[in-house]
Amino acid sequence: MGWHPNPWKHFGPDGVEGAEARCAEANRDLLGFLRQETRPRPGSVACLGHQEKRAWSVESLAFPSPAPCGHPVNHTVYLRVYRPRRLSAGARSVLLFHHPIYQERWLPWEWFLAGLLRRVPVAMMAAPFHFRRTPPGEYPGESVCNPNPWRLFEAIRQWCADQGAVLRVLPERSRLEPVAVIGFSLGAFQALLSGAAGLHELPVVSIASTNRYAWGVFHGSIGEGLRRGMEAVGIDEPRLWRMTESVQLERYAPRLRGRGVLYVAGDYDRVDPPPSLARLEAALAPSHTLHLRAGHATVLFYRRAITRAIWSFLAELGLGTF
Repeated sequence: MGWHPNPWKHFGPDGVEGAEARCAEANRDLLGFLRQETRPRPGSVACLGHQEKRAWSVESLAFPSPAPCGHPVNHTVYLRVYRPRRLSAGARSVLLFHHPIYQERWLPWEWFLAGLLRRVPVAMMAAPFHFRRTPPGEYPGESVCNPNPWRLFEAIRQWCADQGAVLRVLPERSRLEPVAVIGFSLGAFQALLSGAAGLHELPVVSIASTNRYAWGVFHGSIGEGLRRGMEAVGIDEPRLWRMTESVQLERYAPRLRGRGVLYVAGDYDRVDPPPSLARLEAALAPSHTLHLRAGHATVLFYRRAITRAIWSFLAELGLGTF
C-alpha cells in the first residue's frame, strides 16, 4: 500500500477523533451502513466513445454517482461495456467485473479477462477514486485506503451504490442483463460484501479476495507504507482494530451460503496473511473453489485456468449459454 508523507491531509478539522467517531457509527451495523435509504436512479448516461478491436467492441459510458463523496472528479461513474465481435444473436447476458485497488489503466484487465471478452459481454466499472476518478495529486485508490480508516468506509459505501446504478444501467441502456459479478482483490471483497448486504443476488466469482482489513495493514506484505502513515497520526494496531472492527468479511460470508460462489485463491497470498483467508473460506463455504500455487497478484498468470473455472461454474448454474 502507498506511502503517505503527509498523512494528515486525509483528515478533516476534527482529526483522528472525528474519524474514529464516524467509524464507530458505521461499525454498529456495517451492512446497514452500506444500504442507502434512498438510491436515486442515475442521471442521463453519456456515451464517451466506441472502439472496434480485433475480438470485441467496447463502449465507454459515464453517468453521475448516486452517492458522491470526496473530490468532484470522483462524482462520475465510468463504465466500459465489452461485446464479442462474434456474439450470437439474441445474447443478452453480461458479467460485471470489479478491479483491485490502485488501478489507473483498463488494458491490464482486458488482458486478464481476454478469454471471457472473446465469448461473452463483460462490463467493467471504474471503482471510486480510480482511473479518471482519481483526484489531482493523488495516486489511484489513495482516497480509498489511506491513514484515515473512515475513508475506506466511505469509499466502499459509494462503490456499492455505484454498483447498484450499473446493474440498472446495463439492462436499460445496453440491453444486457447482469448474471454474475466477478471481483479481484478488493474488488472481490466488495462483490462478496455487497452480496451479503443484499445489494445484489447474483453469483460471485471471488479472485484473491481480502478479508480482515486491520490484519492486512499490520501483518500483510504490502501494508508497510499505510501502517507508517497511521502510526504517524497516532493510530496503532489496537486502535485500528477498534476503528475497523466490522471490516472482517468472514462475519458476513455465511449469508452467501447456498448461493453460487466460485472462490479462487493463491496458496501463497500474503497480502492478507494466514490465518485470515482460511477463516474467510471456511465461513463462506463456497460452492466451487480453485486453489493456485501463486501469491496475490501472481494469480493473474493463471488467467486461463481461472477462465476455465469460470466457464465451468457458470455452466453448472445454467448460465453457460451466451
